Amino acid sequence: MLSIRIFSVLFIFLSLVLFYYGLGIKSEFNYEPLGPAPFPLVILGLIALCNVLLLFFSEHTNIQWVGLRIMQKLGLLLLNFFGYAFVFEIFGFLLASVIFIFVTSLIFGARFFSALIFAVLCSLGLFYLFDICLQITLPLGEIFA
Repeated sequence: MLSIRIFSVLFIFLSLVLFYYGLGIKSEFNYEPLGPAPFPLVILGLIALCNVLLLFFSEHTNIQWVGLRIMQKLGLLLLNFFGYAFVFEIFGFLLASVIFIFVTSLIFGARFFSALIFAVLCSLGLFYLFDICLQITLPLGEIFA
């Protein structure tokens, strides 16, 4: 029970700090009518709300922490996220997403060829969804400019 409360308080604090920083999001030009700020603010508000509910209405449970192998996978996944954020503008959406999805698939036990096909198809599908259907321009990458 104490673990849940610590988690909730930590995430309430983190989401409120990020919400405060999100209020400063401004764009020189907007692709969408609302601009870039509302999405992260709504998501962070929902995270804070869910954690307030978790803080006050969570049931008493015995928390069983995961083993070392799962923690290693989660650590690799976290490094993969940071790597994706780092190379996103350099490699562009397509290549960065292919690498990210491919590595994530390998972390969770997919075979090499299956992970590669899945990564390419997902990246192309997401690019099509954002670029064509939603008309949101995604970066092609500095190396392709």
